[in-house]
Amino acid sequence: MTLNRRQLFRLTGASLGTALVSAGSSAAFAEQPEFTAPTKQNPLLLSFNENPLGMSQKAKEAIARAALYGSRYPFQQVVQFKKDLAKFVGVTPDEVLLTHGSAEAIRATIEAYNLKNTVLVQPELTYGDGAMVAEHNGMPIKNVKMGPNWSVDLEALKKAAASEAKKHHIIVYLVNPNNPTSTIADCGFMIKWIKSQPKNTFFVLDEAYGEFVNDPSFKSGVELVKQGFDNLVVLKTFSKIFAMAGMRLGYAIGAVSVINKIRDHVAYEVMMNQSTLAAAMAEMNDKEFLAESKESNDKAREILYKALDELKIPYLPSQTNFVFIDLKAPLKPFFEHMKDENIMVGRPFPPALQWCRISLGTPAEMTYFVEKLKEFRKKGWI
Repeated sequence: MTLNRRQLFRLTGASLGTALVSAGSSAAFAEQPEFTAPTKQNPLLLSFNENPLGMSQKAKEAIARAALYGSRYPFQQVVQFKKDLAKFVGVTPDEVLLTHGSAEAIRATIEAYNLKNTVLVQPELTYGDGAMVAEHNGMPIKNVKMGPNWSVDLEALKKAAASEAKKHHIIVYLVNPNNPTSTIADCGFMIKWIKSQPKNTFFVLDEAYGEFVNDPSFKSGVELVKQGFDNLVVLKTFSKIFAMAGMRLGYAIGAVSVINKIRDHVAYEVMMNQSTLAAAMAEMNDKEFLAESKESNDKAREILYKALDELKIPYLPSQTNFVFIDLKAPLKPFFEHMKDENIMVGRPFPPALQWCRISLGTPAEMTYFVEKLKEFRKKGWI
């Protein structure tokens, strides 16, 4: 019998070595990058929700070591990394699937659960990858109106899904905390809804920003996976608090049956990048770096909040590394004025066409940004 790479991985994974991805638990605090005023060649990027601290020193050193193994396939590293990642999350390795960024996890999940009569149900103002995949696969999309202050109206979503489920299979796509609004949904309602196991309904919970949340009412869908529910998958990423957006590593967490189904729509889980795995391992073990990333983000958010309050610019309470602000005017002029100052802010997010998503930089970067906001007020631009 001829074995393909996926079968070989499953048969031999348990016995493979762990030398490359093993990393010590010692760590150093992340250093705040030295601030310099932005230029046209090096603008201030407050547009992509990245971690402005960059990867930890431990991660950079791990990447250098991993380069020595760049000629080797990463079979053993993938196996060991999944074990350590599963331990980090609190599930079993069979309940974890590695993907090339969370974007691949979104695509693979929706395609795995796309039957002939499937409808994607989602809030009308949310991250666009779910709808993009649905459109690519000819899947109808049911966009549900938002609640007050651009909140996710879970009651309306539930009613819409139940109505569609009478004739269709349903995928409910929920980003929590939501992007671009930066707020969290009613987690109690969400958990109860999923636990009710509605007919013909599968939930995709995108928790890319979960590590930034301060609100104690937030509950991750991972807890439902641990309890054995198989009508959901939780998607996570190393792009945000782990500062690895350019390294492309995401993962899905779900029941074994769910993960196996999604895996069939991933090209090669075993074919991950050596350097990415090594960096991710270092970041997971670097508790001080993760704590510093969150602390820096919280400080930057408070600097922005203070200026917005002073200028009486409305905003939504953020549980992420960005803030959604109400310009009370079309976004484009503000966007262009900021661009002229070598500052890049968020793109338009219909239907919230007078709102702007501001990614949080370092505290020093946000201090610079709010100075520009105040200058704009004096010029009558905001």
